[in-house]
Amino acid sequence: MSDSSINSSRKGKKALAIIGCILVQICCGILYVWSVFRQPVIDHYGWEPGQVNLIASFMLFAFCFGNLLGGLLQDKKGPKICCFIGIGMFGGGMLLSSFIPAGASIVWFYFTYCIIAGIGSGLCYGPVLACLQKWFPDKRGFATGLGAGAFGMSTVVFAPVANSLIQATNAPRAIMILGIIFLAVGLASCFMISLPESNTVGTEGRAQAAAETSMTPLQAAKTWPFWLLFIGCFLYNGTWNMLSPIIKTLGINRGLTDTAATLCVSLTGIANAAGRLIMSSLSDKIGRVATLLILCGMTIISGIALIFSGGGFLFGIVLLTAFAYGGPAAVNPATSTDFFGPKYAGSNYGIIMLSLGFSSVLFNMLSNAMYRATGGYTLTFIAGAASAAISVVVYIVISKLRKKAN
Repeated sequence: MSDSSINSSRKGKKALAIIGCILVQICCGILYVWSVFRQPVIDHYGWEPGQVNLIASFMLFAFCFGNLLGGLLQDKKGPKICCFIGIGMFGGGMLLSSFIPAGASIVWFYFTYCIIAGIGSGLCYGPVLACLQKWFPDKRGFATGLGAGAFGMSTVVFAPVANSLIQATNAPRAIMILGIIFLAVGLASCFMISLPESNTVGTEGRAQAAAETSMTPLQAAKTWPFWLLFIGCFLYNGTWNMLSPIIKTLGINRGLTDTAATLCVSLTGIANAAGRLIMSSLSDKIGRVATLLILCGMTIISGIALIFSGGGFLFGIVLLTAFAYGGPAAVNPATSTDFFGPKYAGSNYGIIMLSLGFSSVLFNMLSNAMYRATGGYTLTFIAGAASAAISVVVYIVISKLRKKAN
């Protein structure tokens, strides 16, 4: 076979792998569409709003745990098997959720929708990012932005679809239809995913990989940067974690129509994806920590503005918050790989991502408690801004440690 034929075959394999990774991420990203389902689920099942608010938090925690499992599995078996198992659990969990009868305990929904589907989503997410990084070894920020951006785009694609299905049928039937779609599209996409051969990643990429020392999770966990990244991820995401489940409800209460509030939820996907792709690519040029500090500043501003904003201004602030939340989702995996090397990238970042799950559960419990105490969300958004401000200090320390290491 000629060199041109070999190169053409490699390019085709790369293109298929990238398309497969993107489609899997779009399927699994419906994690962020829960705001559309929230009120219809309350209306259909009669569950308490506080109980329903925890669905997004529990699913996100399961998603982060799934990332850890996926990272460990893909380090041994590769991303394809992870994605097959993940898509099966994700779509299967949604289907099981759709069969829960009215009047049943919400615990069943926690188990099927949050745990089974959430872990399935996480099993796909981390391995896909690690796979894309290996196809783009010289542009890790761009690679993670591409995968994480596709995950965020799911909201754009499926928020209006989910809303239309709910209006045409009901919440359980909408979840059933979406589960079937994700199983069909996701499983087909898994066949396209593959890793590059060691001699196809480019001279610069091979030199970079050879120069790096990869740490196992146990080795990484003995370093300060590992736990600082963990703490930074926990604190930084507080604002979005408390805002995400209430976007539609908050928007309607502050002057948006139902249609505008649904559109806002949908557009958070575009803002989220844009933050992931734009800021991760920027981090390749100005550095990871500098990019994270810019995003922290955006989050602090958003948290303060959410206290008093309404109408169109609220619409814009929600999108800014989504953009600022999306950026670290792509920058942090590359930062982890910069510190600890590419070999165990999936498992190392999988552990760090557990902080996002803890953040979601604890900040939402805090938000619910403050809402019950005050009848509003002022303290919620003050807490979000304050947590982002503390994360600024954490990332500055990380920057100093990075410079010392270099």
